[in-house]
Amino acid sequence: MRRSLPICIYIAFLLFVFAGQGAAQYADESIMVYGEYPVKQELGKGAFPDREQPKSEPLIDYALGSGFEDRALIEALHFLNANVYGYSFIYKPGSRLLETDELFNIELRGRLNRDWVQPVADGVQNNVYRVKIELPITPSMRRWTAAFTTNQLRLVNAEGTSDFYTGWEGRSDAYQEALRNLVLVSARKQLSSKPLRIEGDILLIGNPTFSVGAGRHYCRVEGYVKILDVVTYD
Repeated sequence: MRRSLPICIYIAFLLFVFAGQGAAQYADESIMVYGEYPVKQELGKGAFPDREQPKSEPLIDYALGSGFEDRALIEALHFLNANVYGYSFIYKPGSRLLETDELFNIELRGRLNRDWVQPVADGVQNNVYRVKIELPITPSMRRWTAAFTTNQLRLVNAEGTSDFYTGWEGRSDAYQEALRNLVLVSARKQLSSKPLRIEGDILLIGNPTFSVGAGRHYCRVEGYVKILDVVTYD
């Protein structure tokens, strides 16, 4: 029995780190999220033909990290900021008549100091490193999230995709498209006419869920969308 105890502890640790492929865990007094990054990317630079470079900076900039552990933490911190502060966004649909392209600008409303957050668990499974982080909820955080959850806003979900050839960093593009679609889903529920321009806030709930299939990254998100300003055709 004594020899089996360390094995049981190790199994419990793995279950803790890798269980729950969806929403972040919310305790009464804290928010817990996770970030991931491959230990080694088999399909790295040069694995695919050169393609058109992205026109804007990625929403999650993995390049700021110095290794897989640092980049997984960057992803986790981004999702934590999105759960605490949320995003501000501007959306303009494209128009063939006006010859204008679709516009979706989004940025975090705030960023936590990295030193405030400490990893609570980490580990590697199937070549992917995962780190979990936890943040105690303060009264000011509760007041901010209450503006979304008590204002007759419905929790909505949406999906986004991106090309798999872009590597792990392509998850950021799929995630950003999922947030854009979250705005569109919410706008259809809240607005009675097609908008020319929408401004508002997004509060992410939990971790995005990622998967790969048919040469694409897939991302699913849940959150609240608060529309603050609308310009319509009327």
